[in-house]
This record gives sequence, structure tokens and C-alpha cells, in this order.
Amino acid sequence: IAAAHYIRSIAPAYGIPVVLHSDHCAKKLLPWFDGMLEADEAYFKEHGEPLFSSHMLDLSEETDEENISTCVKYFKRMAAMDQWLEMEIGITGGEEDGVNNENADKEDLYTKPEQVYNVYKALHPIS
Repeated sequence: IAAAHYIRSIAPAYGIPVVLHSDHCAKKLLPWFDGMLEADEAYFKEHGEPLFSSHMLDLSEETDEENISTCVKYFKRMAAMDQWLEMEIGITGGEEDGVNNENADKEDLYTKPEQVYNVYKALHPIS
């Protein structure tokens, strides 16, 4: 949050637009994510734009239902500030951010079309 405030404060001196993104927030970090959204909302109230342009929720360790419903909850808050949400659904092989899927069945790898459609059905009505 401090770095985002700093970047926002110096950008006008350079005449550049600012795009700030947070990446890979797992379920255990949702309290931290809540704090970032609170900072976004406070900044939006004062400046008419969020502090961060977008955030990513990586709840791919959770069930699709929990992943999508959690993203819906947060995206409702974010959409009110014209903020983007990136979400991760499905799994990839190997290890990333401490999540090890090296032994996952090949048919379970990667996002499937029906998962994408379920995300679309849930998020499209919001924004």
C-alpha cells in the first residue's frame, strides 16, 4: 500500500498513467486483501480512482464453487471502483507459490471450458 501511494504521488511529475496490480492472493491472505481493498476504497473516495488498478485472487487450491463465490463477493466491491479482478481457476502442473501439483492427473490440469463458463455466468452480471 505504501509503494502504491508513492507511485501515485510521483506519477504526475513524469506525466505517466499508473497501472498497479497485486498478484496471487491465496485464501490465507484474504485479511491482507481486505486491507488493500479498504485502502482502494479510501483512495477512490478522495481521488475518484482506486489505489490499485487491479488485484488477483488465486483460490485455485479451493473448490471451484468456493473460488467463484469468493471472487463474486470481492468483485462486487471492486466493480464499484471500476477495478479489475483477475482470478485463477483450475490448476497447472508443477509447483507455484508453494502449491505443488506435480502429481496431478493429466486430465485435471489446466482450466476447462465449463469452468470458464461458470466464472463468466457468476461475474458477468456484476460488470
